[in-house]
Amino acid sequence: MKAVLLMTYASVKSIDDLSAFYTHIFHGRPPAPDVLEDAATRFRSIGVADPLGSVSSRQAAALERRLKQLAGEDIRVYRAAKHTPPFIDDTVRRIAADGVTRLYTLPLSPLYSRTGTAAYQLSVRKAVAAAGANLNVADITDWHLFPAVVEAVSLRLRTALRWLSAAARSKATVLFTAHSQPGLPEANREYIQAFAEMAQAVAAQANCRHWMLAYRSAGPPPQKWLRPDVTDSIKEAAQTDSKAIVICELSSLTENVEAIFDCRIRCQRQAEAYGLEFVMTEFLNDSSDFMDALADMILERTVQPLADS
Repeated sequence: MKAVLLMTYASVKSIDDLSAFYTHIFHGRPPAPDVLEDAATRFRSIGVADPLGSVSSRQAAALERRLKQLAGEDIRVYRAAKHTPPFIDDTVRRIAADGVTRLYTLPLSPLYSRTGTAAYQLSVRKAVAAAGANLNVADITDWHLFPAVVEAVSLRLRTALRWLSAAARSKATVLFTAHSQPGLPEANREYIQAFAEMAQAVAAQANCRHWMLAYRSAGPPPQKWLRPDVTDSIKEAAQTDSKAIVICELSSLTENVEAIFDCRIRCQRQAEAYGLEFVMTEFLNDSSDFMDALADMILERTVQPLADS
């Protein structure tokens, strides 16, 4: 039996779970009180429960229905997170117990990174080995240019651009954003290349000419992170003749607290402080066109012979 494993960073169900979440991130070391307080402020600032868990649950259900209809066979779709339940190792044991023999991993970010998608994939293989499971594993990667995904993002970008006033629309700066990565550019070539390729493809589909690449959510110094930071790019746009900022996030197509806070709340505050109009593209979430795109992409990849893990 075939199965697909959707993988995300975390799925925090309650403010009360933040301490356990950050303790897991810090490898068993409880967060300092000020760190926990800052985190709670960010989580509360979005005004809703962290949506990543609920949306990814709906994505799994939607994909499972579509795959059954399109493939004519039961292809189970599971989900797991790196830092919160359901953890990857627990989910792998469940998958094996359910009788799955062929497993395809699918990180829900289209951009390959050493600390993100690659780490998830490695965790799956370690969990399979630890469980002694008879699971043949393959990774679904390099889907940042899948045509239907690019079209879904470009549709949201066109919608966002139309939202601006006519006076600002012609002088809008589109900032394609992605989560920054630790290390120098030469250590993140694949990530940077995929980010640039996806931005170029989306911009072309949306007939967008004035755009830049920017990174968000970098960690604190002295660790080096990819630049420019999106806040610096907003300042740069304000110093030109730009009249509006449009944020189009590409590394997180599913909304989550970090992306909402950094892309929508922080960027909007800064843009408005400079007198710029602001709009952000919608997250794809479990929208019909995105689920159709992922289902088609999964089927295209799973019909290929599965190599030994």
